[in-house]
Amino acid sequence: MEAKKLQALKQNNALLCQFIVRLSAFYEGFSDKLDDELRTLRGHLSGTPNFSLAAVSIEKLNKSLQHQEITLRKYSTDTLASLEDAMKQLQKIVFEDDELKTLTTKELIKINQPHNDIFGIYKLFTKAIALHRIALNKKMVGLQPTAVEQTTSTSQQTSAPQEENPHYRSILVELNQLIASYAQKKPNDKQLMEIKQRLEQGMDEDQLLKSCVVILRMIVQDAMSEASFTGKVIQSLHNSLGQLNDEVSESIKGSQNQFEQRKEGNELLKSHIDSIEEAVSVSDSLESLKEQAQFCVQNLVNTLSEQQTNDEQGQEALKALLSSMQAKINTLQQQTSVYKKKLAEQVMQSKTDSLTRLPNRQAYNEKLEEAFVQFKDSGEPLAVAVVDIDHFKSVNDRFGHAAGDKTLQVVSRFLKQHMTKPEFIARWGGEEFVMLFPNTTIEVVEEKLNEIRNKLASMPFKFKQEKVKITASFGATCFNSNDSTETVFERADEYLYQAKRDGRNRVITDLSTSQ
Repeated sequence: MEAKKLQALKQNNALLCQFIVRLSAFYEGFSDKLDDELRTLRGHLSGTPNFSLAAVSIEKLNKSLQHQEITLRKYSTDTLASLEDAMKQLQKIVFEDDELKTLTTKELIKINQPHNDIFGIYKLFTKAIALHRIALNKKMVGLQPTAVEQTTSTSQQTSAPQEENPHYRSILVELNQLIASYAQKKPNDKQLMEIKQRLEQGMDEDQLLKSCVVILRMIVQDAMSEASFTGKVIQSLHNSLGQLNDEVSESIKGSQNQFEQRKEGNELLKSHIDSIEEAVSVSDSLESLKEQAQFCVQNLVNTLSEQQTNDEQGQEALKALLSSMQAKINTLQQQTSVYKKKLAEQVMQSKTDSLTRLPNRQAYNEKLEEAFVQFKDSGEPLAVAVVDIDHFKSVNDRFGHAAGDKTLQVVSRFLKQHMTKPEFIARWGGEEFVMLFPNTTIEVVEEKLNEIRNKLASMPFKFKQEKVKITASFGATCFNSNDSTETVFERADEYLYQAKRDGRNRVITDLSTSQ
């Protein structure tokens, strides 16, 4: 027994040694001092372990780790903060390039999402570098490439003829948007992740076309899957309606047969009555009349009994048929209800932000198009406002992403409560929201936004027993006769950035810029 315990202990020790060796090798590169001591520890534990020397190394490592001021979490937080600053600076520089501005905004949204994986942060870092390189290649004002970068850019242009293709950039932007959309629906799709990774690393024209084909296949597959489901529902409805039609026809046929039987029975009853009348008129004795009357009455009774039996059978058959039809109608109603519910859920999910339960960007775009048409037809004022929570990243950094999510939910409810019909609010992305104010002048909009801003700043927020003040910045503008939906949003977004630059927790509108 003792030998078995000793053998098990040796096996466990060997397994633990292997684990420590592999774990220390995985984290190699954290710091030179720690790497040296970890290599020493691996030497003590490899082969035939020397636990005495290993204990000395572990003690040294414990002391080193206790005095480490930089942790991976703090390093990740600092890296994300640097990335955010760099991307915001790039966003200002590429403001006039719609494609680059869209890509940069998307990356800013990703950077502000929860990131617990350092490798995920590395992907964000590589994408940021790629966007800066694109801006350098486009020779954006505010970005001056160094000699090394210019050499790299020249070599990239030589090896990447796609930059010469005027359609390359637009296709790349569209593909990025489709990938982002499908990545939410299919987060574990290996092929999709590979395309996303290649997009981040850069693609030539051939790779881009192949990726487009893959995405098109996914779109077609989804459409066919949805069409298949719809086809099955329609086929089921068709079959049920066909069965109902057959049963109705059968019911009509049964009623016709029953009507013919009753008609024949009535004719037979009439003939029996005629026989009685004839017997009365020709009978020469009472006894003979009695016998003939009894015979005729018996025939009447038999005919009535047979007719009653036929009627009862017909009624039973009709009841069974109606019961079957009712069951099929109920099934039909259930099928259509399930289908309608599924369609309604799909529409709702496609237009609702999962975290805040506010309408999402797609819902906003549809609502904006409706409001824009009405504005064109009626000439009534239409205003757009963009809202951004101030210093939102610091909430995530100090109190965790769960606190950040809760803040978004609370602020979303607060903003929605202060919107009245036909006003509209949606989550644009990250900590940013967008509002529509139909039939409202910019003076009224500015007054209302300032009221919302003041009330939000006075709301009590508390995280980990610490009181925190949450504020927001606003940018708002009204449609002009020569505006499009894009130009109005860009103007409101620029006002928002001006509010940020001017110190945050303020409202900037057309009125502010005209003063």
